Amino acid sequence: MEQKVAKKSKRAAWSVYVYIERQSQVGRSVKRRKRLTESIPDRYVFTKPAEAILHKFLYLNVTNMYKRDGFLVIEVGVGKKKEIHRHEVKDVTSVQVREYKKDGRIE
Repeated sequence: MEQKVAKKSKRAAWSVYVYIERQSQVGRSVKRRKRLTESIPDRYVFTKPAEAILHKFLYLNVTNMYKRDGFLVIEVGVGKKKEIHRHEVKDVTSVQVREYKKDGRIE
């Protein structure tokens, strides 16, 4: 019996880290609410001025990435389950990209 071998993919895919630096304001919240009725705990609200906060986002299986109208647009997945994420280019401090191998092996 032969071992199964994944066939070579024709689609290029990447994993992408996006680092965003956001300026803070006193009284604003760091955490986003999922519901309008949800209250935000005090630990997520700025009480004293801080310069900036660094947020890190990881996107896996990225199929397309481009800039349009001052936004960095990241497309994750293909077909019905495709997700589109947007970040303002002026807030992005760095982007790290790693390309997946097309032979289907994970190392």
